[in-house]
Amino acid sequence: MAVMNEFGRMAWEHWKKHRPLSLARIPEQEREEFFTALGQEVAEELEQRWTGLAGDDLLGETMEQKEGRLNMARLQAREAVLAEMVFLPEDPGLTTPQEPLSEATEEAELEDTMAE
Repeated sequence: MAVMNEFGRMAWEHWKKHRPLSLARIPEQEREEFFTALGQEVAEELEQRWTGLAGDDLLGETMEQKEGRLNMARLQAREAVLAEMVFLPEDPGLTTPQEPLSEATEEAELEDTMAE
């Protein structure tokens, strides 16, 4: 069996925090295999995507320019692929804790309650 790569680990951690309902649908004994395979798919997609974004060498391009173009293609591919395959939206129905109310808001709510 393959070893889980960084993308599989990222996805697993993300799902633990933000997609617990989806994670619960994967039987525990199958999770490592699932995220190992997902990580491999992400790595393959990244490879395909960044080479497509990088395109062919440009006429008159210096080594520094080529390095910058290739690095930018890798970063753009990574951002897009992680958003599409790893950092999926939260499970529906999960709520995030509300920010604490300001003192003025708390006082106004207390006054409303007392006026009733």
